[in-house]
Amino acid sequence: MDVNALFARAERAFASGQHGAARNDLRQLLQLAGQHPAVLHLMALNEAKAGDAAAARTAFSRALAASPQDAQVHNNYANFLKSHGDMARALDHYGQALRAAPGLHQARLNRAILYQSLGRLADARMDADHLLALLPQDLVVRQTSGAIHLALGHLEAAAADFGAILSKNSHDLKALHGRARTASIAGDDALAIRLYKMAMAQAPDDAELELGLAEALEAAGEDGAIPLLKRTVARHPTWALGHDALARMQAEAGAGDTFDADYRAAVAACPQDRALALAHVACLFTADREAAALVALDDVISRHGRNETSDLYEATLATDLGDIDRAQAALARLGAIPQAGLARARLALRTGDPAAAAAVLEPLARADLDAVNLWAHLDIAWRLLGDVRHEWLSGQTGLAATQDIEYNGDWSILATVLRGLHRARAHPIGQSVRGGTQTRGRLFGRAEPEIAALGDAIMAAVRRHLKGLPPADPAHPLLRHRDKIPNFSGSWSVRLVGGGFHVAHIHPAGRLSSACYIALPDGIDGPERPGWLEVGGPPAELAIDLKPLHMIRPQPGRLALFPSTLFHGTRPFPAGERMTVAFDVSLS
Repeated sequence: MDVNALFARAERAFASGQHGAARNDLRQLLQLAGQHPAVLHLMALNEAKAGDAAAARTAFSRALAASPQDAQVHNNYANFLKSHGDMARALDHYGQALRAAPGLHQARLNRAILYQSLGRLADARMDADHLLALLPQDLVVRQTSGAIHLALGHLEAAAADFGAILSKNSHDLKALHGRARTASIAGDDALAIRLYKMAMAQAPDDAELELGLAEALEAAGEDGAIPLLKRTVARHPTWALGHDALARMQAEAGAGDTFDADYRAAVAACPQDRALALAHVACLFTADREAAALVALDDVISRHGRNETSDLYEATLATDLGDIDRAQAALARLGAIPQAGLARARLALRTGDPAAAAAVLEPLARADLDAVNLWAHLDIAWRLLGDVRHEWLSGQTGLAATQDIEYNGDWSILATVLRGLHRARAHPIGQSVRGGTQTRGRLFGRAEPEIAALGDAIMAAVRRHLKGLPPADPAHPLLRHRDKIPNFSGSWSVRLVGGGFHVAHIHPAGRLSSACYIALPDGIDGPERPGWLEVGGPPAELAIDLKPLHMIRPQPGRLALFPSTLFHGTRPFPAGERMTVAFDVSLS
């Protein structure tokens, strides 16, 4: 048979899913034509589709050996590597594809999407902007651009991208979903509800759309959010994300210890689903129900046996509850895997061995300079040891500071606007708030002029703070980013009432953390310093007797900024209202 006809037949077989027939033809072609790159490329694609990853890797490698500058082979190999979790090599091959053929737009688009999934949003934005300049009418490019803008918190730009798609196709489901999410984050609840309902008219059983609608209804203070999500998880009983959201909603609605009732029912109804049962354990742990989480974990172990995930939960929960023997046994089973490093260090700190904690944490933190949680615990260990590196990490002048922001609005009006956003009846699970409420979404994405003006004033203060930091230091988790552009990676308002406080916590998503004071109770200058911010004190569950590094007196209009690697919390106050705005700053 003619080689061209044989290749065409192999292509038809591949396209129709007849992978065995395509394989046979391609093997024959290799015997007839030798190591032809087009044949090897199709063989790689065929084996990948057939599910033989090893054969696909071999074929891709042979294709690139035969034609090392073939951009399309590099692009498809990168897609394959991405699908198998090898993100670093996928990025490398996307880069090789673009060096060989800078005009291969699909490779740039694929790379932008991968950058976004990895959180490398500045890199993703560069690729998306390049594509937008060349292909401004391409709807896939606009969708990708909108998703990246949304991840960056650029809500107006995201809305413009999704809106451009909807102006051409008002039924585009991805654009409707993206625009609805943007509206919801920006606090335009009515628009979000309308758009989610439009999307659900096309996809009535889409669980993610139902979750989005439920969250928009909740944010608007309308009835129906919890019943809607209950129906959704009843149809999708193993959907952990939906159960997490429902548990949160019910907790904030004041459900008390029954907040996870639907989760418990689903675990009981799906006894073979280990992942669901472990997700329920994680939900209880996040909600500070450590004892209940350990009981649930015991049920998982009795039904499914132990694995690495259950051992990690057991070590963490037992440490926090003070069951040292059980924590040690779980860590002994885990061995010296990197994933157990933080749990091992926390147990060492809890048992008074900061040297052992530092020995575990130092190589892990040096290997990941952005791992806020590792650095936060390492700082405690260094401080206990009297290690001078604590001063380098957290004690340099200017790292933590306060300033009075230049807000031109009326503080009392701002407080009224913020107060209207606090619709929950109980504190959220998974957050540091106790005895109060916290807004959802991105506060500085909202349209209220008072909030927008506050965001502008705070960002100006953040820039002043960055200029006052110590010199850039490539080894320091914050100072390595000193001269980059600041962005809000999250923003919210907290309203505490009498007896309310924050437990000591950190914000892993930021480089700088904050507190801006809007309204305060009376009596903050009492001997116990009620309502004051404590920065640098360890979390209570580690049972470490260390005083905070900084005690910051609240004052309306005062902004406190400090590295996200410092634990922080607040002291309770007996009566009144304490309202703040907080945010994390990313630097890119």
